[in-house]
Amino acid sequence: MSGRKVVRGGGINTIEVNAAREIHMRTVRARIPTSAAADKTSQRDFKTPASPLKTPARHVCNNPNNPPCSHCGTMIVPSPSASLPLEDFPSMTINDWTISTKKRPILNSQELEHWEKHELRGLTLPEMIFGNSFVRIENTRYGWTLQFNALDALKLVNLADSGIRVSYSKKWMDSKQKKQSQKSSSPSEFEMDDSSLQIAHHYDWTYTTRYKGTERCQNEKYRLKRDDTQSLPLDKLARPDHILFYDDMILFEDELADNGISILNVKIRVMNERLLLLSRFFLRVDNVLARVMDTRVCVEFDENKVMREFKEMEGDYKSLLARHRLSHSHDPKAALRDANWVAQNLPQIRREFETLIFD
Repeated sequence: MSGRKVVRGGGINTIEVNAAREIHMRTVRARIPTSAAADKTSQRDFKTPASPLKTPARHVCNNPNNPPCSHCGTMIVPSPSASLPLEDFPSMTINDWTISTKKRPILNSQELEHWEKHELRGLTLPEMIFGNSFVRIENTRYGWTLQFNALDALKLVNLADSGIRVSYSKKWMDSKQKKQSQKSSSPSEFEMDDSSLQIAHHYDWTYTTRYKGTERCQNEKYRLKRDDTQSLPLDKLARPDHILFYDDMILFEDELADNGISILNVKIRVMNERLLLLSRFFLRVDNVLARVMDTRVCVEFDENKVMREFKEMEGDYKSLLARHRLSHSHDPKAALRDANWVAQNLPQIRREFETLIFD
């Protein structure tokens, strides 16, 4: 036993090194380009399928920021670019029609002061105004535009008392009158007369506006004309057409001192053959009333036809709440915060329809 020489170590280490070298050589060989013959064989065996023929899109996306469509038919959903101030100006052209939108933040203090002193004198402004945002539909051939913006909408707010009172106003006045009658007959410098108990507003504090858009044209011949016998092509608008362009924005909003909501927003969607715009003013005065003003604009691109429908709906708050309770048991007031549900369940009190066809 003592004459035998035992060699330890080296064996396992040698095997590991050789295995690593083989793996490295395989990796190197795999990176060496194959011969021309092998390339021909691979091309014969694997044929690239022919791409289907595509019909050129009729629209042109004019927005370089989001996203570059390049006639691919991809829906354009505007969003602010990564810059300050946040701003986006997406636009799309189909035939003679150009559709554009612009989103900006709410007005700053300097802009609000300018509006109060020069643009909307006598009106206390809503809490939030997106005064530099707009939606515009333009016929470039005839110089006709229809634009939706906050300033023109607020110019239609009545500068007189609307007569609408919050739900607790009567209780407040009754309480004040009761305290007044309980006072001693001796005069007091703090004594109030009946006129001091009257609540008066020198403007419509609900900001109700029957705004249908701002129409401008180079030729008076091309203006929307009233024709209540016509209606929107609901069958065409209900088709599942691919949406090329979509936007949704708020123009102004006010919570009426926590007594409800007053909001004006605009939505637009553009398809290959037509567009549909909805401008909706939604008012809810808690425990008093609900009111909806809907303006829908439809443009048929091939016919060069513009249609505008205006609907006014209004109803008592308690009646609307009772209608919801007939079919729902959970949180009935949640439905009254849904403008779509309210619009579907309010009685219509006015409808106007206008059309315009370009030669």
